[in-house]
Amino acid sequence: MKTVVALVLVLALVPLSACAPKVNDPADVQAVKQTMEAYAKGILAADAPASVAMMTDKTAYFEPHFPAMTGKDAVVKFLKMAFEQFDVEMTPVVTDVQVDGNLATMHGTYTQKLTPKAEDAAAMPDSGNWTVAARRQADGSWKWDWIMGASDQPTPGTTADGAEEQALLKLGRDLEAAMPKKDMATLDRFLAKERNVFADGEAVDLAKAKAEFMSPAMRIDSITTRDLKVYVFGDAAISTGVAEEKGAYKGKEYSGSVRATHFFIKRNGQWLVVSSQISSIKQ
Repeated sequence: MKTVVALVLVLALVPLSACAPKVNDPADVQAVKQTMEAYAKGILAADAPASVAMMTDKTAYFEPHFPAMTGKDAVVKFLKMAFEQFDVEMTPVVTDVQVDGNLATMHGTYTQKLTPKAEDAAAMPDSGNWTVAARRQADGSWKWDWIMGASDQPTPGTTADGAEEQALLKLGRDLEAAMPKKDMATLDRFLAKERNVFADGEAVDLAKAKAEFMSPAMRIDSITTRDLKVYVFGDAAISTGVAEEKGAYKGKEYSGSVRATHFFIKRNGQWLVVSSQISSIKQ
């Protein structure tokens, strides 16, 4: 009797085990990895259609610093644009693949360099990590449901710890505070000797402007800045913002707003303003 019961149990378990999904089958793991290898090969060959062979019309594609894209046709369009502008070098490294039946996840790291085809333009290195979700198709192939990349580099125009941005913001506040006081020592410390200024498209005579600024006829009550943004590119930087001014000149009160863009260089460890573009904002 025990033998019969045991046999019945064994027979009952056979279909259950036969229906259980395969987990991390080596052949499946390798097939999923090969989708990333095919993607990288297409990128390096600047072959957009080959780069999306593992995608479908529903694949979600998330590229760092760009809006999400859906479907291989959208990705092809994006890649063709990139290949027209850059020579692309990319090395993905698969660090883990998990397969459970017809679903799989894969993630890893990448290094990348985009070299603009425009003459004398600097290359842009990047690195980060990526994650892929894949699904087995009816024909047995694996296609991506989505791929998401995440750069570990600072956003273009920013530094990793924000220290340079803070230094430039402080410089702006110091200049702002120095103006009403006519503190030329502070102004001269932060203004490059070769500085130029353009106001509403016209070059400013700096010697004349300085003389008017220091004369008793000029009174500056306040200068406040808003919407200030700073972008850092190595030893060069740009700031943009709106300055609101109040004061008097030759007894006539004035107030108004200007949009200012300042260009900086870092010289001997100190940020200096080398050029300013100022445009009046009509009220």
